[in-house]
Amino acid sequence: MPKRTTQTYSSEDAPDNAEKIYVYYCRYCGEHAFITDALLESMPQRKTDRARVIDTAEHHVKLKVTPGAVKYLKRGDGKVEKQFRYNCGALPVLYKSEEHGRYIYVMEDAVSSYASAEDIPVETKGEVPVPPCIQTNKDGKVQIGIDIEDASPRVGIVRINADEVGVEVTSTTSKTQEFQEELLEYVGKVLKLRITQLQIQRGWSNRSRLLICQDITPKEAYERLYYAMVETKKNTIAAALQQDKKTAREEQEQITKLPIIGLNCR
Repeated sequence: MPKRTTQTYSSEDAPDNAEKIYVYYCRYCGEHAFITDALLESMPQRKTDRARVIDTAEHHVKLKVTPGAVKYLKRGDGKVEKQFRYNCGALPVLYKSEEHGRYIYVMEDAVSSYASAEDIPVETKGEVPVPPCIQTNKDGKVQIGIDIEDASPRVGIVRINADEVGVEVTSTTSKTQEFQEELLEYVGKVLKLRITQLQIQRGWSNRSRLLICQDITPKEAYERLYYAMVETKKNTIAAALQQDKKTAREEQEQITKLPIIGLNCR
């Protein structure tokens, strides 16, 4: 599992007057591939390999991939096609027919877009894509990238983004057995799975873990994690409001205990 980093795209990355920016991720490793103002599904598609074609003269594209190999492919009528490929990790996700050409060809099923359910307006919500941090591994099991915030006052899911699912636990990661038991018990309850259907593996950093799940789909896992995150946020807000009321009440009590000073004004 590669080390994941969250990248923030600023206004310098975006085209002027752009109404919508799409971030695309490699389907195989989950890393950022490119950012563009072009909706990939609406771009023209080649008949030969069904690659989507983005014209950079019409659309802004900022690549996050690295140059790969140059390939020569035989096409019909004895023609040879030259591809300047670009990789995400070791695998190609797109190519150009000319090294500095204007057309970018995105390989079929090589990338996916992700927008958090929280970022989609209610009136336009439909099928929300599963984030790359929740995916099926080579063994056919669901793999979830988790970022741990230990020694927290409560247990809960605090965020879900393209890179990770943020989970708070009350135990510390240094107490391995206690931490794993708490994490497994909580996520098992959220995902509606038995502990025997879950396995924890080391992640890409000291704070991260990979959660391997059986008998669940990525979509089911995402939906259950998302609703658990919503509940965590509701509980956090309710606790904050309760604390505010308590603080206000304590301040009022302190005010009533202040001595009354009489002022003799002339």
